[in-house]
Amino acid sequence: MSRFRIYQIDNPDPKIAGQKMRRQSIIYTIMASLLVLIFSVGLMILKISLVFLFVIFAPLLGIFLYRLNKLGSTLKQIKTIGEIEFTRTCIRKKICDSITEYDYNTVKQIELQRHFPIVGISGTLSDNFTYILKVIFFNSPSESLVVSNLPIDNRLNISIVETMQTLKKINELEIIIKI
Repeated sequence: MSRFRIYQIDNPDPKIAGQKMRRQSIIYTIMASLLVLIFSVGLMILKISLVFLFVIFAPLLGIFLYRLNKLGSTLKQIKTIGEIEFTRTCIRKKICDSITEYDYNTVKQIELQRHFPIVGISGTLSDNFTYILKVIFFNSPSESLVVSNLPIDNRLNISIVETMQTLKKINELEIIIKI
């Protein structure tokens, strides 16, 4: 069906790192809206000259763009450590040289939770760069992985959420998608 990248997150709790990143992206979205609103109010209602507004807002805009770029650069520092493939019969996980297959009969539940949002022009607040995939087995402990949203194959345009929804229809697994 689909293959996705597995990422290594340099944080003891990836869930908290994802929440922090989502909060920051929401704050930057609100700040951008406020900057545009204040600029237009200063120009239209207060009749402040355009040159004076540019002099005032240029440093603010520079700081804002620098912080937004710094937030987006954290996504570029994530390391790819392997890949996970969902087939009709099993889950195939490859990390470095180790390949592990899990049959769906041994899987009790699969949970999918949002992680890092896409920061920048290419995404909206509802788009995510990574998800936390938690596989809970019947006879052994669970396994959590940070996986990409889009597949490795460029030909396929199916996200991890759509893959889980398709997998839920094909196999009778308990799949929980937390959004």
